[in-house]
Amino acid sequence: MEENIECVGFTFYNNFDSANLAKVEKVEINKAENGMFTYDFQCTQLCYCFIIKIISGKNENNKSHKNSTLEVPSYEFNLWTKQDCHGTEFQNNNRTWFHFGIKASMPGSYVKLNLVNLNKQVKMFSQGMCPVFKVIPGHPQWDRIKEKPTFMADDKNNEFMLSFNYRASENPNAITYFAFTYPFSYTDLQNYLKKIDAKMSKQNTHLANDIYYHRECAIKSLEGRRLDILTISSYYNKSVEREAKIKDLFPEENEERPYKFYDKKIIFLSARVHPGETPSSFVLNGFINLLLNKDDQIAIMLRRLYVFKLIPMLNPDGVAQGYYRMDTRGVNLNRLYLNPSKIDHPTIFAAKQLLRYYHNWYRLPEDLVPDVPDTNNIGTSTFDLTNNINSISNETNKLLQRVTLMSLEEKNKRIEQGSRVRNYLVQASEKSIVKNQGFMDYQPKCIDREEDIPCRKIGSASNIKQYSRIAEDSGIFLYVDFHGHASKKGIFMYGNHFDDAEDASACMLLPKLMSINNSNFHFTSCNFAEKNMYLIDKRDGMSREGSGRVAVHKLFGLIHSYTLECNYNTGRLVNSVPARLKENVHKLHSQIFVPPKYNPTVFEEVGAAFGPSILDMTGSNPNSRLPNSQYRSLKGLKSYLKLISTNHYQTTLNKPLLKVNVSDTDNDVIDVDDVANAEIRQCTLC
Repeated sequence: MEENIECVGFTFYNNFDSANLAKVEKVEINKAENGMFTYDFQCTQLCYCFIIKIISGKNENNKSHKNSTLEVPSYEFNLWTKQDCHGTEFQNNNRTWFHFGIKASMPGSYVKLNLVNLNKQVKMFSQGMCPVFKVIPGHPQWDRIKEKPTFMADDKNNEFMLSFNYRASENPNAITYFAFTYPFSYTDLQNYLKKIDAKMSKQNTHLANDIYYHRECAIKSLEGRRLDILTISSYYNKSVEREAKIKDLFPEENEERPYKFYDKKIIFLSARVHPGETPSSFVLNGFINLLLNKDDQIAIMLRRLYVFKLIPMLNPDGVAQGYYRMDTRGVNLNRLYLNPSKIDHPTIFAAKQLLRYYHNWYRLPEDLVPDVPDTNNIGTSTFDLTNNINSISNETNKLLQRVTLMSLEEKNKRIEQGSRVRNYLVQASEKSIVKNQGFMDYQPKCIDREEDIPCRKIGSASNIKQYSRIAEDSGIFLYVDFHGHASKKGIFMYGNHFDDAEDASACMLLPKLMSINNSNFHFTSCNFAEKNMYLIDKRDGMSREGSGRVAVHKLFGLIHSYTLECNYNTGRLVNSVPARLKENVHKLHSQIFVPPKYNPTVFEEVGAAFGPSILDMTGSNPNSRLPNSQYRSLKGLKSYLKLISTNHYQTTLNKPLLKVNVSDTDNDVIDVDDVANAEIRQCTLC
């Protein structure tokens, strides 16, 4: 860590996790004869021709405002933040995030701060965005600054200066911290997870509905930080066998892998691939808090039906270094999911390998099997549990023994649920069967009722890829990557484009349910356009085809693959949220319909709304809002979305895609689904 910066008795703190202050200079304030004030900037680099835009909460036409006396700051400073990868060969122009602390030389003094080298964020700050602060000791909770900031923008040179005032604490030892938005650092994450570890270690029973919780390190980042992955479920349908060690992953030898689960699909959620997008952490925390609620009926049902794999921080190095968008080598990690390098992009490499493993129902592809001597050789294409038990892999052997020891009642139950165990055994044994001819023909004899299983060609990578695209066969039910958003108001989702109306409406289902379960989620801002899957970022020339959302759909055929976006500041609207089945309908009249200023509580509520929305997707919600909505039922909602997607497909057929350039700091997209969204606002279908 670098040393703190001293300037005219003020101490500027920049030696902590996620801080990124680079330079401080004092501004001389001189009073002129006419009573106006001029500023003598010590740095000649600030000789820009700025277009001045002043944000004020008061009416300029108000005479009392004209006659009021403005307090003059006692001190003024120019501050420079570090660009992403500052001082390295990978330094780039991302400089939106800032985080630093100040101890004033004069308690109670009035101070003006100018952040002089930020990226242009005119739209966001013109809409009332304010930085956040806290004071230690005195005001330990983060809150938005009280006085609205001003900004000066030079469109020609793409420069932006943000200014705001603050009054120093009367406590001479107090430190005031400022940040672009509510921070959540790598250290904050580790402390948060330690608290969960301690809480879950006190759980004594292992009943079916008790919480199953497991934390492990999937891989180390380029700078040696943990990529934590959490597994949360219930003990219902827990296997006696643990997940496999995957090649090049799980470096901590003392950490065991979590247990496998029968007949439970995976829901895979991740956050903070872009380190400055801290709302994503609060959304994920809100969902984790829901899942770990032992008594909540929504949480109990979620844990019973699914296994949750959660990666809270995909870019721990960028977070710790105080970067806004990039990793430690100046790379946008959310463009590399199609072909990440385990050397250069270890965290994305680990995420992709885990997704492959869970997509294939815990089956390890050959390239993920650890490098260990293979002494098992089989020369036949069928196997018998009694005669050939020594000729299959240890992993498959354990599975077979597990099924053999099942009671008849358990076997019948498995068969009635779709013979998942049989399919699972078949998949697990694939790597142990001779593949000389490129075909495998199975007839397992460890299941009471044998059925013919189609031959599956495994010698051809294209055939494997084609088979993996069948979403219904995937072990993953849902994938969501959480983000923050600087320009487009509201909280919304990006989904993938589907020509088929059935698939298109299925993709819209979760976002629409989110708008029913959360007042701040904007379904009308969601984007399902094809061009939004392939846009080229203006700054780095990389395509969204390599983003998590698009790559997971392309690699695994997953329809329910999304990006969640949260504006840092506020939204455009507030939904009228219907009451739950077990809730007083008249409670709706107390709702406020003015969009709030977003804060961690708002983001956490969005995360919590994922729980009932996921259950609503399959009609499994024990306390749903759907019956009290205008759609009345899941069937009614699906019919409505099918109508919208069909009409949209017909109106946009043969319509050329609009050419759009997108920069990393302004991710607004011209949405061809706006036509459909207009229909959505008009259409009511019960």
